[in-house]
Amino acid sequence: MSNPRPSLFATLLRAAADWAEARHGTPKGSRSERRSRYRQRLKDRAALADFFRGRCQDLGGQVDALQQLVAGLNVERDRLRQQIQIHHECMDDLGRRNAYLLGQCAASQHEAEHWKRFVEDERAREAEIARKLQLN
Repeated sequence: MSNPRPSLFATLLRAAADWAEARHGTPKGSRSERRSRYRQRLKDRAALADFFRGRCQDLGGQVDALQQLVAGLNVERDRLRQQIQIHHECMDDLGRRNAYLLGQCAASQHEAEHWKRFVEDERAREAEIARKLQLN
């Protein structure tokens, strides 16, 4: 995104080149050729100054865009960290519930085994009583 306005430095270089050209006119000898080359170098420097100023502005825009991208990524990272924390809390809660339910299952299984032995003992007694009654 280059700025159409030339830099002050470039404008001064061009003005010095134009002034030197107007003052000395067309080149007539080696001295005037040197002046002509000097004027051309001034114009070239002015063009380079404009070019680099435009590039700096372009790079500045890119830096701003990258900084905004980094800021957005930081926000996303923080959001993901919060989600991870929530998931860890949920997993811890599920672990506690699982341990509680395992304890309840063990207690229920123990009670079921007790009642199973009780029923087997009662059936054995009833069978013993029935056998004794048949023998009599």
